[in-house]
Amino acid sequence: MRDSSLGKSGSVERGPDSPSYHGLPEVPTRPEIVSWNVTRRCNLSCPHCYLNAGLPAERELTTQEGLRLVDEMAAIGTRMLILSGGEPLLRSDLFQIAARASGVGMSVVLGSNGTLLSLEVARHLSAAGVKGVGISLDSLTPERHDAFRGVAGAWKAALKGLDSCRQAGLPVLIQMSLFDWNYSEIDDMVRFAHDRGAAGFNLYFLVCSGRGEALTDIGPDQYEEALETVVKAQARNPQIMVRVRCAPYVTRVAHQLGHPSSAGFGCMAGISYGRITPEGDLTPCPYLPLSVGNVGQQPLAHLWWDSSLLGDLRLGGLRGRCGHCQYGDSCRGCRARAWSDTGDLLQEDPWCRYDGQTAPSPLLGGVVWSSEAEERLKRVPFFLRNGIRAAVAAYAKRQGQATITVGLMEEVRAKMRPGGPTQTVQ
Repeated sequence: MRDSSLGKSGSVERGPDSPSYHGLPEVPTRPEIVSWNVTRRCNLSCPHCYLNAGLPAERELTTQEGLRLVDEMAAIGTRMLILSGGEPLLRSDLFQIAARASGVGMSVVLGSNGTLLSLEVARHLSAAGVKGVGISLDSLTPERHDAFRGVAGAWKAALKGLDSCRQAGLPVLIQMSLFDWNYSEIDDMVRFAHDRGAAGFNLYFLVCSGRGEALTDIGPDQYEEALETVVKAQARNPQIMVRVRCAPYVTRVAHQLGHPSSAGFGCMAGISYGRITPEGDLTPCPYLPLSVGNVGQQPLAHLWWDSSLLGDLRLGGLRGRCGHCQYGDSCRGCRARAWSDTGDLLQEDPWCRYDGQTAPSPLLGGVVWSSEAEERLKRVPFFLRNGIRAAVAAYAKRQGQATITVGLMEEVRAKMRPGGPTQTVQ
């Protein structure tokens, strides 16, 4: 089912009476993180690809359009730019775009399949100011990874790319997409990432879109088990950052297991995170193919601030279990799954199994917040507050601090600041 207000292209029609959300002080509106699919070209053929990548689009943003887009992002507060694809290294002006973004103060990271990451390429990326690279690796068995990615030798090439990045001084994350056939490898992949010198490990949960729309996802119970596995793996491997993507209820699982420092930031789609397609369309996230307009035709600021669809996401009003969940502000459920399942962006996340009965972890408390720190916390966007509160409290306890001050919050902020390699998303 799909919303009848959406056209065949998935674009959102906005009538003359649609409200403008620009300037609402209680609603965070900066696109702090933007993922730009710079091309549809790809040298692999992965069945789960949300972009249906392979051949280039008929018309992708030109170099000049891309550079102008980067400047527009910087002007409205984008702090992190994720260059993705397809395979972004197939775009000939990638280094130029990365250099422009890093030159105007953005943290630039790259999402790649790793197969084209020679030492020379890695050094060019570093020289362009790229802060880290996420490399996809879906199994420790080369044959399984290659069969899934559609090209023989992809596993070996990805590992060579990882080593090239490390040799060039570029931090690397290993990024694994989760399916029923590699579900049992999570722990081993985390250990492998640690032993291989990766800075972190990201586990991506499938959202059935693009080429992956026909794939069979793991079930909700397996989601819960996988999230518990990741939270426990982080506790066992504190030297690297172990995180999940597209499973915002990891915050609730982390609290229930007594590890609030593993909490996430909830679904940021359309709130502080957006995606640009190769053709220039702005969507709330890569898994929501709902264009609110094209950056080649309208300024990014106008699209971001004046979209009624993005405004709905920012103003809340979640329905179903998500609407009355005690973790609502720090989780919000996956908006892409809600839309994919029901056609309603604000409906409950159908994959979450929380019944609303379990009390939040007492580890959220136990420390005293100074009045200055409490005031500072009020300036954090509402959907991040619970996650930030948990992370700061956990950090204070590890440091043996009984009182949380603004200075302590700044220490945590420095460790979690966008731009560190562990923040890479698709």
